[in-house]
Amino acid sequence: MKFYAGITAALLAILIIGWNNTSQAAEKGATKKVKDVQAVEELYAKKDKLNGKKVVVRGKVVKFNGGIMGRNWIHLQDGSGKQGTNDITITTNQNANVGDTVVATGVMAINKEFGGQYKYEVIIEQATIAVE
Repeated sequence: MKFYAGITAALLAILIIGWNNTSQAAEKGATKKVKDVQAVEELYAKKDKLNGKKVVVRGKVVKFNGGIMGRNWIHLQDGSGKQGTNDITITTNQNANVGDTVVATGVMAINKEFGGQYKYEVIIEQATIAVE
């Protein structure tokens, strides 16, 4: 009986570790799977060219603030970029949960100010999101 419990525990550990490594690998290469998707870092690098244009980004929701100024505010990260170019803010009327992976499509704006200390070098506005 102890033998079977040991095998079950070992198989469970292998399954969990293998699944975790697979999901991390999929997350790193995920921007390649969605058509016309831009990495977060690319949005910053091409901000002048993309200003006012429709863009698509895929990433993990790291922050959600709902109902502020009549819209929901979502911060996405996809593993690209460094501090200052690794997080994109999206405004939308849709909801998402922290931890969700989403594909967001919206209009990119640069140097957008909302008063106070709320200034965004790059932001995607009026986005539609699809939770994966």
